Amino acid sequence: MEAEIHSSLWDSVNLIGSYTYTDAETVNTTVAGTERENPCPYSCPHGFRLRQLYLPRRPLKSLTTGVGVRYIGTSYGDAKNTFKVPAVDLYDAMVSYELGELNSSLKGAAVQFNVNNIADTKYVASCASDTACFYGVGRTVTATVSYSW
Repeated sequence: MEAEIHSSLWDSVNLIGSYTYTDAETVNTTVAGTERENPCPYSCPHGFRLRQLYLPRRPLKSLTTGVGVRYIGTSYGDAKNTFKVPAVDLYDAMVSYELGELNSSLKGAAVQFNVNNIADTKYVASCASDTACFYGVGRTVTATVSYSW
């Protein structure tokens, strides 16, 4: 199940929230010792994301800034459900600017900078077994130039 809500709190502040629930269970398996109807390994039952966007008025009406938090819930790390991968909170930020405000010949062009996992949190994203776990993506910084017509 997935739900998302968009809300304008004030003239220049938008809030976007989403929640995901997955009820996955093992129906059939050939892995010895695995119980049927166990929660499915590697599948996180709960996920949550909250983002806030700020869209100021003049003189910076072409500027958008935003911050967000992502919650990734616990999941089982192996088919026998003997251990859990811990939950984690990750924080993100973005800033974008519509370049047409600077020069009319740039109308439709925009630049955007994103920073995901701002705190560079080291976390386990998934496991294949109790001896094979994988770290999630650290801090990433991206820049995007776009044009719309």
